[in-house]
Amino acid sequence: MTPPLHYRLLKLYVKLGLKIFFKKWQATGLENIPKQGTFIFVPNHQNAFLDALLVVCGTSRNTWFIARGDVFKKPWAVRLLTFMRIKPLFRFRDGLEAMRQNDRYMNECIDILKEGECILIFAEGNHNEPWTTRPLQRGFAHMALQYIEKTGNDINLIPVGYHYENHHTFRSRVLVQYGKPISVLEITKSSADQREKLLALADRVSEDMRSLILTVPKDDDYPERKNFLLQNRVHKTDMIDQLQADRELMKRWKKEDKAQAKQPSVFRWLNPLFLYGRLVHLIPHIIIGWVVKNKIKDDQFIGSVKVAVGIFLIPISYVLLTLIFFLITRESVWTLGFFISLPISGLIAYNR
Repeated sequence: MTPPLHYRLLKLYVKLGLKIFFKKWQATGLENIPKQGTFIFVPNHQNAFLDALLVVCGTSRNTWFIARGDVFKKPWAVRLLTFMRIKPLFRFRDGLEAMRQNDRYMNECIDILKEGECILIFAEGNHNEPWTTRPLQRGFAHMALQYIEKTGNDINLIPVGYHYENHHTFRSRVLVQYGKPISVLEITKSSADQREKLLALADRVSEDMRSLILTVPKDDDYPERKNFLLQNRVHKTDMIDQLQADRELMKRWKKEDKAQAKQPSVFRWLNPLFLYGRLVHLIPHIIIGWVVKNKIKDDQFIGSVKVAVGIFLIPISYVLLTLIFFLITRESVWTLGFFISLPISGLIAYNR
């Protein structure tokens, strides 16, 4: 089922925004994704809806994905989220009345899979502290087993792992790794009991997922471990090498190790292009900073909100600044040069 043109155009636009937001967006294992046919993406979940966008915009498949049901309360939200190919599933915390709707939405997901589409579902249930894994919920396994029961066909699970250099920062880097497909029938063929099948699928996907990501123990020392990583990281050009270097660094961490904060060089303020870029981006910078500070209660939404606000606010500011420049100068060539200078200076001013 091919999505409408306006969806495909929006996907291309958001993909461009992601390529600007990230200094490097590296993907591996793309050959593991079928160009057509049914399967389920099962990623880890660290960075709100930015995690979903990286898969949706980073592959040729027009993926449906699952979001928590409480965001589907308003009729306009239902229309918007359905247009974006998002389906709800409710959690115990949403109440029994909401949970009763899950059978209907699960059946809708099965129908989507029957049509040869793919679905993304975050098996950890919700996003959480960066660089930490949690036990997997079994919604993805229930969905896969119901699909097999209703169609008699096998279905593959594709684990996905993210490694963010920094979860919140503009012009940082990200690695998205797509694991090898996992045959549900192959994993469950020796299990007769439904619960055993669910556990076997959760264990296998969890194992494969951990091989794709950095896992920092979520204990009382997590803040110190995290700061030690950020302050002592050895930069690698390739993000796979970066992931391995970060793993090795975490193995060497000791409780007595103290991270020393690194301060940005003051000499950047002597660069005229840096100053110019900061000046012409001052208003969107202030607005995005205000939104993050005053409207975001969960830190894991910071990166996602920066992308969502920035991909619309920045172009609007460029248009307004260019119009003002033309009205002042009445010079078409100079105005074109000014317009071209805006994104270039922005990348120089905010590059890491």
